[in-house]
Amino acid sequence: MQGSSPDRSRLPDELRRVAGEFADRLAGALSRPLVALVVVVAMVAVSVAFAVHGLRTPLRTDYVALLTGARVVGQGGCLYCLGAQAHAQAALVGVQGAPLDAFLETPLWALAYRSLLGLPPSAGFAVFLALSAVCLAATGHLLWRRLGLAAHGAAGAALLALTLVSLPAAWNYQLGQIDGVLVLPLVGGAVLLATNRRFAGGILLSLLLLKPQTVWLLPVALLVAGEWEAVAGMALGGVCLAGASLWLIGTSGVGQWLALLGSRGPALSTSDGLPGAIASLGGNGAGFVAAATLGLVACGWLWWHRRSLAGRPLEVVVLGVACSLLFAPHVYVYDMILVTLPLAVMARRSLAAALAAALLLNAAYLVDTYFIYEGPHLEALALCVIVALLAAGLGDRSTASVARPAPAQVVASSTTTGA
Repeated sequence: MQGSSPDRSRLPDELRRVAGEFADRLAGALSRPLVALVVVVAMVAVSVAFAVHGLRTPLRTDYVALLTGARVVGQGGCLYCLGAQAHAQAALVGVQGAPLDAFLETPLWALAYRSLLGLPPSAGFAVFLALSAVCLAATGHLLWRRLGLAAHGAAGAALLALTLVSLPAAWNYQLGQIDGVLVLPLVGGAVLLATNRRFAGGILLSLLLLKPQTVWLLPVALLVAGEWEAVAGMALGGVCLAGASLWLIGTSGVGQWLALLGSRGPALSTSDGLPGAIASLGGNGAGFVAAATLGLVACGWLWWHRRSLAGRPLEVVVLGVACSLLFAPHVYVYDMILVTLPLAVMARRSLAAALAAALLLNAAYLVDTYFIYEGPHLEALALCVIVALLAAGLGDRSTASVARPAPAQVVASSTTTGA
């Protein structure tokens, strides 16, 4: 028994060596323009195919739920009442008694989608796709020019493709989900923080509170890192969003929303985060306990490392977002597009690690989709790896943001390609 312990102790080192060699070779391959072009074209083609599928059948996607909420709001009805939603959705699809795809999003999304009610469903969905495309293009520009992916050339373009139009992200364009829009204020807010416009950055980041499960730990990360201006901006934005939501649905609507989430929301075991994996083994109760416990652990870990986080707003934001996705009880495949920013920031320290993590997330999606129908999701494991890599990077202050860069200054610093 004693003789086998050295072999066991060498196993993690061997795994790290093999993983490092694979990441280096991957980065080297994707640094070749032709290989990167094939990856970019393939990922874009998949996302376009998903979008076309959604465009052909918009009322069979989540878009119908958003239109349902918009119709209820337009009629002055009870937004989170099943009867009002069922009546509105029956009028949209033209079928009485069809299964209800309930509107479960935060109230302001219903208000935002009112402008699409006057269009035919396919035309409205086309407008949504066009808005998503504009947001993706703007996000790609910020990542390329302001966060330094341009310095990596072909490999940087491949990383953009493996994140913004990844296999998980493509579901936004088929289902009519809103994460493809929210990724722009996420990246824009991070750039503002890194260029010392922290209050404005916090206001922009507050827009992600429209989908609170994706950033629920971000305010904590900003707070413990001493990013007071960003916290103030995010708090102001959050108060405005909450006030507008209460004006729209009233205080009673909050309880109705939570009740509807509990009765008609997806099972926790289907969530892609770590609590979802735990719920698939121990039930919904275990999943919610795990989410609360892991959230507290994450808060404690962030507090313990507050000195390492001080003065590094990009690292604070990406850790807050990545931990939020990993430990949230309700995140799904389309939410994974928000990992784009953490991987882009990771590339500042190690492009090879970022590319390998992006590929891992896409591969985990494929395995979850085609081989794992029930049980723990490998996407949760991929998120664990991403959070671990981001946490490991805290020890390297060479990628820390410049304390007071000029607004026009590119945020990126020198990186290693790992090739």
